[in-house]
Amino acid sequence: KKGGLPVLALVGYTNAGKSTLLNCLTKAGILAENILFATLDPTTRRVKLPGYKTHPEVLLTDTVGFIQKLPTQLVAAFRATLEEVREADVLVHVLDVSNPTWKKQEVSVTKVLEDIGAGDKPIVRVFNKLDLLDEEDAEMLKYEAVCSDDYSVGISSFTGAGLS
Repeated sequence: KKGGLPVLALVGYTNAGKSTLLNCLTKAGILAENILFATLDPTTRRVKLPGYKTHPEVLLTDTVGFIQKLPTQLVAAFRATLEEVREADVLVHVLDVSNPTWKKQEVSVTKVLEDIGAGDKPIVRVFNKLDLLDEEDAEMLKYEAVCSDDYSVGISSFTGAGLS
């Protein structure tokens, strides 16, 4: 906790929409591009969560996008952002469900989280980019999120759908 506020770290595969989600929630205006490692340094913003009375405000940190088989040298280079992940109270795992390999990407990110000692953190799974799916697939993923045993939600960080 920083300043008494819970810290949530946005984690996920590169180009999953972490920066877009941070911008959507905070109007931060940070770079959100479809390029490898658009985010190199962690960015943290204070966010008021809609509908929450207990902790209406949190600190939300955008982190570097993960890739499959992250080379050891890159792990060292991204130490600052990985440290933010380790120190967070909750991880928000943003998944680009429009990517046909999103389930493999989820496994890759989970492995990196375990490797850096953050595998035991509470995780909220965010099925992002529902706006890029056909309506039936989007509805199925929203249903899966609602019915899952973990904390999952279906959204579009680009349009803001599912965030209110």
